[in-house]
Amino acid sequence: MSDGGRYDLAVIGGGPGGYVAALRARQLDCSVALIEEREVGGTCLNRGCIPSKALLYAAHVLDTCEGASRFGVVVGEPTVDVARLRRHTQRAVKQLVSGVETLLSQAGVDLWPGHGSFMSEHEIAVSSDDGEARLEAEQVVVATGSVPVVGVIEGTDSEHVWTSDDAVAVPRIPESMVVIGSGATGMELAAAYLHFGADVTVMELFDRPLPREDQDASEVVMRTFQRRGGRFEVNAHVRRIEDTGDIRRVIFERDGEERQIEGDVVLLAIGRRANLAGLRGEEIGLEIQRQGICVQEGVSTPASEPGRPAEPMCPGAQLKTSLDHVYAIGDCIRGIGLAHLAMHEGVAAVEDSQGLESSINYNAVPTAMYCHPEIASVGLLEYRARELGIDIEVGTFPFAANGRAVCTGKREGFAKLIADPHTGKLLGATVCGTYTTEMIAELTLAIEQGLSAEAIIEVIHAHPTLSESIHEAALSVYGRPLHIPFA
Repeated sequence: MSDGGRYDLAVIGGGPGGYVAALRARQLDCSVALIEEREVGGTCLNRGCIPSKALLYAAHVLDTCEGASRFGVVVGEPTVDVARLRRHTQRAVKQLVSGVETLLSQAGVDLWPGHGSFMSEHEIAVSSDDGEARLEAEQVVVATGSVPVVGVIEGTDSEHVWTSDDAVAVPRIPESMVVIGSGATGMELAAAYLHFGADVTVMELFDRPLPREDQDASEVVMRTFQRRGGRFEVNAHVRRIEDTGDIRRVIFERDGEERQIEGDVVLLAIGRRANLAGLRGEEIGLEIQRQGICVQEGVSTPASEPGRPAEPMCPGAQLKTSLDHVYAIGDCIRGIGLAHLAMHEGVAAVEDSQGLESSINYNAVPTAMYCHPEIASVGLLEYRARELGIDIEVGTFPFAANGRAVCTGKREGFAKLIADPHTGKLLGATVCGTYTTEMIAELTLAIEQGLSAEAIIEVIHAHPTLSESIHEAALSVYGRPLHIPFA
């Protein structure tokens, strides 16, 4: 055992939230230890956001090649080279991880490879193959992230039952795949493997895919997926998975009747849970509940329930745990979350620990889903407003009437704004279509700043762009769109 020294701040977990917290702390002239058991960048860079988006872009390229003739471009029949596809994702991961490592090194962050666990309130053990070191820290940020949920369904221990970690590694393109779960992870990977040639069926416990997204957006994605040959089994309660050696058989129940579906591979995409194994937080007094580490009231609930109104501004102090000098951020406080939210929470936690004022507007946290077509949203969703009895005005504009969408042949989707009917203040927005994840920043800024739909109307949007649809949706809030027929 070696003495690791004393630090102003120790960050346990080197994912997006953790490494950003470490960098911000160094900007504030803190001595920082960053403890990471695997690779810096965490799940996002290594096994999640980045490799999955690299796969999805490859699927987009394939889709473009297959449809090239409709634009007057004739190419040969495209095929998928799995080895090259795998190298493409690995290159993207390697480049970004290397970039983060360089940032940390140049900033003067001490990187401690190994598993971090509390020995006392201010003492942390770092265990690795080289032995164990102990370091002390005045302040601690826990950013241990999450891991895929497994084991809740009987029969998931087969090598042919994949998690998202397996799927982004692209071991092969199976002939058929059954995806259990139609959230962001399930639908993104289902879309990629469907484009690559697998026969894909997506199973969902609720009555529609993407049940936590805007209902109209969910329907657009469902139609597009089905047009390409994908299938859905909704209202499906999966009971077990049987591995016969040649095939995987998923047994599920619907309307009291047991049914089954077969696939070469089963992909488990039923969620993630907080990664707290071996942290020993409870031994030093951290309050931990089912969803993860407990922080001050007002943080974990809004971020884990997309589309539900939250307290507008949460100060960084609300990221404190039951111990005043220990903060927790990201997935480890809610089981599943967003990398960009974890980054902002990392900054807010560090700034609060150093006596600076910092806050996060949980009503202005965008989500970006890279299924086909994409969905991006921020703030209040229409169906949530209806459920909660909130009076709203809705303005929508279809991409089928947008010049850029028509030119590119990507006409599916829409822009939708949710506004207060009395003041016009924007409460939420959803955009669904090709590359709409790049459009959500404007709407996030509008909601962050408390702007009205009228403020969007006053902004001149370049033509021809997809963002013109946001302008038209804002006009629709007031019943005066220019590019759709009068009612």
